Amino acid sequence: MNAVYVRVSSEEQAKSGYSLGDQLQVCRTRLLSMRITDIKEYIDDGYSGEYLDRPALDELRNDLRAKLIQNICIYDPDRLSRNLTNQLLIADEIEKSGVALYFVTGDYDASPEGRLFFSIRGAISAFEKAKIRERTQRGRKAKANSGKIVHNGRPYGYNFDKETSMYIINEDEAKVVRMIYDMCINQGMGARTITLELAHMGIQGRKAGKPLSINCVEQVLTRDMYYGQHYLFRQAVTKTGQNTREIKNVPREDWIPIAVPPIVDYETYQQAQKQRQKNKRYAKRNTTHDYLLQGILYCSLCGRSMTAYGRPGARKKTDPKMYYYYSCITKESAIYMLDQPCQCSRIPATIFDEFVWTIYVNSAKSSNNLDRYIKKDAVKDYSDEIGKLSKLEAALYNKRTEITTWFREDLIAADTAKKELQSINRELTSVTAALTALRHSQSKLTITDPTILPAEILAAKTFADKQNILRRSGIKVYAVRLEDSVEFEFKIR
Repeated sequence: MNAVYVRVSSEEQAKSGYSLGDQLQVCRTRLLSMRITDIKEYIDDGYSGEYLDRPALDELRNDLRAKLIQNICIYDPDRLSRNLTNQLLIADEIEKSGVALYFVTGDYDASPEGRLFFSIRGAISAFEKAKIRERTQRGRKAKANSGKIVHNGRPYGYNFDKETSMYIINEDEAKVVRMIYDMCINQGMGARTITLELAHMGIQGRKAGKPLSINCVEQVLTRDMYYGQHYLFRQAVTKTGQNTREIKNVPREDWIPIAVPPIVDYETYQQAQKQRQKNKRYAKRNTTHDYLLQGILYCSLCGRSMTAYGRPGARKKTDPKMYYYYSCITKESAIYMLDQPCQCSRIPATIFDEFVWTIYVNSAKSSNNLDRYIKKDAVKDYSDEIGKLSKLEAALYNKRTEITTWFREDLIAADTAKKELQSINRELTSVTAALTALRHSQSKLTITDPTILPAEILAAKTFADKQNILRRSGIKVYAVRLEDSVEFEFKIR
């Protein structure tokens, strides 16, 4: 039996027409011209030549070891592999099997001179592959630095304009995006609940007849591009095999910022993030008992949140009785474990819940506030930072105007102007984003939490009413139990 081995990666086929059909035809013609028949074809379609793990190549090597092949024809050595070491390895296997190896682009010579020439060709092929990869990566980064999207990730809410390499808002999907933010912020829904609600409303995703997925809703709520700030090259992906990748996070200072059309404003995005954090804190998860302080109770010693759980207490003659506790999360979860165990003992939940609520009721009855229980931290003022960044932003805008003017007056070369403007625009994007965040934080300092009226506290009878009042009051409860006493204080969130 005689063999023809052909390979093409989908990328090469699309770019250069290096088709499987062409390779098969010329390889068969070469063998038939030498009156070699009984030909078996080994075809790797869509496999990189950089790695040896290819199904057709594996089958060919197995047949070589089984002594089933007399002659092998391949179009070019780089079809065998683009890695010089792998080329030499396979060629050595073929040579030791006593099989004749032919290339359409030139014969293989097993002499020292022929092996040297073969090695030189393999080295050139590997060099070309590395240069192509380096030029491609450099080109992608240059495109990103000019403010263009280098890869269409098909984010929900956007279409992709190929001419400008930029996302444009899909108005129909953008309405759903805004609806998702409204459900999260104003109705307190999480991604799963939002997904179910959208499905109930008959809203479909991009796959016909199928609703939006939880993953899609989660991305809408968390990706910064929805308020207009997108970043490229946040991760570096290295191919380690045909179907394996190694992904590493890139330092934030090396990310490339891209401004995209916003669907929601920054304040709305931040409100959604805060609500998502609240949802995590207040989630009941696997608890079957009602815990009044769940999500707002923290350990006074280490500052970490307290988790709630029930524990059965054995009895001699009756069924076990359940006891409910709050305990520092560093003692209950290995993920949050500290070097030294937290000394806070578990706090009986039912008794402590009743005590905290009694304080609220007594305060409402006497028309006193909770000041004597509240510890207030100094309020941070961002005015100085905002002032400094505002001056830097203005200076960057002035510098950009100067560069543009110099270019128009032929006082600066086009390449130099382009590089300067790219650098300024990158810095402007970062400064503007930081300013927006600081101004948002500063504006929140003047906003007070909703006032809880005494009548509301006195009228609260159900667990849900009481818990809602505690969470709306904007406090955290810090507590510690040392021996038999519990000390606690309220802190404004």
